[in-house]
Amino acid sequence: MEGYSRKEKLLVQVKNTQEEREHFHQDIELLYVLEGSMDVAVGEKVTHMEPEDVLIVNANKKHSLRGTKDILFAKLSIDYHLVSDIFQSVDIIFWCDSTKEHHERYEELRRVIKQLLNHYLSTQGGVANFGHIALCYQIMDILSVHFLVQAADRENMDDTDRFEERILQINNYIRANYSQPISLKDLSEKLYLSNGYLSRFFKKNYGMSFAEYLTNIRLYHAVDELLYTGMPITRIAYDNGFASVAVFNKAFKKAYGETPSAVRKKSREPKEDMLRQEHDTIVEQRLEQFLRDDGLEREIPEIQEKTEEVVSVRAKKETACIWNRMINIGSAEELLRSEVREHVILLKEALDIQYVRFWNIFSKELLIDISREDEEYNFSKLDSILDFLLQQRIRPHIELGQKPKRIHGSVQNLLMITEEPEVGFTDLGHWEKVLKAVMRHLVHRYGSREVGTWRMELWMEESQKGNPAAEEGYLELFEKTYEVIHRYSTETEVGGCGLRLGYMQESNEEFLEKWAERKCRPDFLSIIYYAYVKGEIAQDNYSKRNTDDDALKNCILSTKAILRKAKMQDTRLYVTEWNLTISDRNYINDTCFKGAYIVKNMLDIYGMADEIGYFIGSDRASEYYDSHTMLYGGTGIITKDGILKPSGFAFEFLGRLYPYFIGKGDHYLITTDKNDTYGIICHNQKKLNYNYYFTKEDEIEKEQIWKYFEDREALELHLKLEDLEDGLYQVKTYRINEHAGSVLNIWAEMGYESELSRNDIKYFRRVCEPRLNIQKQQAKGGIMELTIKMEPNEITFVRVRRLV
Repeated sequence: MEGYSRKEKLLVQVKNTQEEREHFHQDIELLYVLEGSMDVAVGEKVTHMEPEDVLIVNANKKHSLRGTKDILFAKLSIDYHLVSDIFQSVDIIFWCDSTKEHHERYEELRRVIKQLLNHYLSTQGGVANFGHIALCYQIMDILSVHFLVQAADRENMDDTDRFEERILQINNYIRANYSQPISLKDLSEKLYLSNGYLSRFFKKNYGMSFAEYLTNIRLYHAVDELLYTGMPITRIAYDNGFASVAVFNKAFKKAYGETPSAVRKKSREPKEDMLRQEHDTIVEQRLEQFLRDDGLEREIPEIQEKTEEVVSVRAKKETACIWNRMINIGSAEELLRSEVREHVILLKEALDIQYVRFWNIFSKELLIDISREDEEYNFSKLDSILDFLLQQRIRPHIELGQKPKRIHGSVQNLLMITEEPEVGFTDLGHWEKVLKAVMRHLVHRYGSREVGTWRMELWMEESQKGNPAAEEGYLELFEKTYEVIHRYSTETEVGGCGLRLGYMQESNEEFLEKWAERKCRPDFLSIIYYAYVKGEIAQDNYSKRNTDDDALKNCILSTKAILRKAKMQDTRLYVTEWNLTISDRNYINDTCFKGAYIVKNMLDIYGMADEIGYFIGSDRASEYYDSHTMLYGGTGIITKDGILKPSGFAFEFLGRLYPYFIGKGDHYLITTDKNDTYGIICHNQKKLNYNYYFTKEDEIEKEQIWKYFEDREALELHLKLEDLEDGLYQVKTYRINEHAGSVLNIWAEMGYESELSRNDIKYFRRVCEPRLNIQKQQAKGGIMELTIKMEPNEITFVRVRRLV
């Protein structure tokens, strides 16, 4: 059962075929399992698909299908040239595999596919109508925005990249020229390679000769024209690059066992038509039953967002304040700078942070020479950092890893990197000796009671993950670290290892299962999340931005499931690094969106993690030659001039919440002090759109931030609070939006002036504050109704207090 014509760019098929032998083609193929299950082999990788799973097989990837007896699946074949022409690129790859990840974009894709199938069923295979065309292009839009990987997402090239580049060049040349008389010699000259080398390259990597591969591509296109058009066979042969009809007939018969004319004739015989119609009827009946059972209506009504909520204000339990306990500052050397210390003081005053996380204490800048044989280490610089933090009533969270400092323009563009320490640890004994010296010094200087309130973390380099020998080495190193630290201070929390959420999930699962079997488990598991997706296949050396608006929540849920499976569910879970982006030159960091994004994610993961640490505290950690303007897209929540951004106010608002939790919804969270005072935090975060995901992060236009969001709709949130004491209440509303308190928007009003005086900066500090509105409202019959109107990407804090 299929709908297709040569004019169509997307072929729709619903099939119950149990097996398709290994083949490849130029079209991009989307598979969606409706009933039964199916194994899809792409090269050596096999993906098992269950009902509702979606998978894309990219162009020219050898693949085969094997389904169960009850299999029913939809196949959408997408014309490669359609995508290639629109994006003006021949480097087209999709990452779309719902068996590996779960987020709302797959639900959105499934919904539109079902609409397409329903429409196709209703019109009995009609494809020449606007409804069919619109749904096809809607699917293409979802795929392009959320699953397309661009050439710009390719990371620094290594040998694997160069191999992939050569494969790409070969495929693209043949795709563009298959209808012409081309030869191996033509291609070798194009690639500046010898005939002999290229011939061997084909045999090794394609499993066939150049001539065989070219013939397969030509046959693929010729078969479509043979079966679905009335074009003469002679024209089909010549249009697809065959030297003569005889050559075409010979190649066709070798591949399909019959001549082109015989296949065309058989496809049009009444008996074959009857069998095909009978088969199509069976498939159609199964599809109709599937859509009926799935509850898809013939006409999909427009879904309106619910904005009315009824909440009892009776306190339920203590508020899980995970957001302001810890913040990242960066390399230890940053805390030697007076200007960074000034910002730590400001962050403490504004957010009441309890821990500052930093790393790389074994560096030249801290003067700790780990190569000394006499163990006479100089801890004076480290003491200076710790003394400063303790004076501010802040506890250290020390990451023991030797991570170099990096400043990113984008994923692909590294502006600056400082070298790793020249002298590393030679072996486990060397590490133990130095760590003992550190702990002896810390306990002697600060006392075991004080050190017992600190936290230490042992980082594991990402390149080691998935390597059994490296993982075993890390576990041994962690056990030694845990043993040494607890020998001197049993109360100090010791954790690791910085698992990256959403990446190498299967390897993470295996690693945690190994860790669970060891005698020494971490006091906390540290995990890291940035909104990127990295390819799992060795040849897919790309990273792309994650378009799932709920990705952090989904990744934490996935990690907790892994912990349960590994029987480590009681281990505290700290997200020690978290941000939308690693780019220090992305103007989205300076916008109201970032504040709303933070609040939205804190509400999403409420109660799921024990702590989350934002990366990073201050823009001063990412200053470089190009950071001379007031704002430059730094990841900090405070500008280099000490002004809170909307992201900073997000944490400040969260810090205003009261000790007892009442309830939350998609856009709000309510707390109380149990004395007739209530704190409500709200957001109207808008989703990032196509423009954002297809613009390099360091090329985001600060002047036109509005164009990077799916919509600009305001939100009217109606909260009906029940079980209040009757009486008069004061309602204070604090807002940060594009017209109130946003440093970027105020800077825009001044034409993005780069030469600002000290008085100008003072002005910014005065006006970059939330807008306050104070009203009085009665509660009658234990009920009060609040209407909170929010601009796009606004964050709001509402304090409701009973007047005595």
